[in-house]
Amino acid sequence: METAFQVGEIVISTAGRDKGNYYLVINIESDRKVKIVDGVKRKFNNPKYKNIRHLVTTDQISDKFLGWLQSKKRIRSEDVRLVIKDYLEQEEVK
Repeated sequence: METAFQVGEIVISTAGRDKGNYYLVINIESDRKVKIVDGVKRKFNNPKYKNIRHLVTTDQISDKFLGWLQSKKRIRSEDVRLVIKDYLEQEEVK
């Protein structure tokens, strides 16, 4: 199951009703599907399954999110929103 995406990576949807939205990859389901969340419409406990052909990478992996996974911290939707918000603010500065 080798995909172009990794857990903790921030991606952008390129197709569907959610086109242009930023998401966080939380799980690799198969070589074609990943689970993504944004913390707003897609909460952490109800992820969206998305075909990887409909996603584009930002080449950013959240170290904060990976740290939470390693320490087995209970991850909430507001944590996901914070990770995406931090990324967007970082990109605005560039």
